[in-house]
Amino acid sequence: MTLYNSKAKLVVAMIQDRMQQNDYNISDISRKTGVTRSQIHNWLNGSATNIRESSLNKVAESLNYTLHTTNQGITLQTKNNNQEDNEENMLLELQTQIAELQKDKIRYLEEKIIALEKNKNKITKSMPLWNDIEYDVQTKLVYKKGRYDKFEKYEMVFYQDFFKRLGYNKEEAEKYWKIHHKYMTSDVHERATNYKAIETMGFLINPDKTDKSITDPNETQKHFEMAIKHNIVNQLQIYNACYVKKDGSELLAVLSVLFDFVNHQSESKIKFFTNN
Repeated sequence: MTLYNSKAKLVVAMIQDRMQQNDYNISDISRKTGVTRSQIHNWLNGSATNIRESSLNKVAESLNYTLHTTNQGITLQTKNNNQEDNEENMLLELQTQIAELQKDKIRYLEEKIIALEKNKNKITKSMPLWNDIEYDVQTKLVYKKGRYDKFEKYEMVFYQDFFKRLGYNKEEAEKYWKIHHKYMTSDVHERATNYKAIETMGFLINPDKTDKSITDPNETQKHFEMAIKHNIVNQLQIYNACYVKKDGSELLAVLSVLFDFVNHQSESKIKFFTNN
């Protein structure tokens, strides 16, 4: 079992959430479960390659959650009947399923989102789930209506920090940010298709370890068209990304993307995994 299957993603998200709320720390979890602190650190920083399912279940249990595997994915259940907690858990379960599902299950899951929205306020940026997501860099995109291969507006907040994480100095950051911004706001047919060319898109990315939806505008268009067809207002998606640093080493990250299908825009929060 790798770090990036649905159950492991869900457990890592729960640990991060509890640590952010100062309810637990790694030592507490290790003491309660017998899972070593170094193992938990590896889960969080993305360096784990082999995680036992029994360890995931123990950690979930220590955080007062129970995980169930069903035909539809991973079901998350709390040990109490707190309505707000259960609603948040339903949303967390849903976003994890979206990240893992196959194309033939997209319609089913989006219908489930519609059903959930009938009984709950719309998923918006005012929700604690979005506001509480930790990030190192944030991007804001405005799509040209009817075309999702081109952005009318593109902004990366703290882009200097983004390129610094990849090992570039201040001058290089300014240079490659201009290249990247031009790339993102150009028509898709004007872009080179080689995602490993830094002079093309402004930084290196490993497409083999990055979710296709991040690099392929056709996937974005399909996603928007499906959401609009089913009258979905907005949606939270989770993606994996693998950037290549200046020295050639890889830097893993998780992208949390909040889509606004009504206004044809989205916001992304990028959280890097480091070994520090």
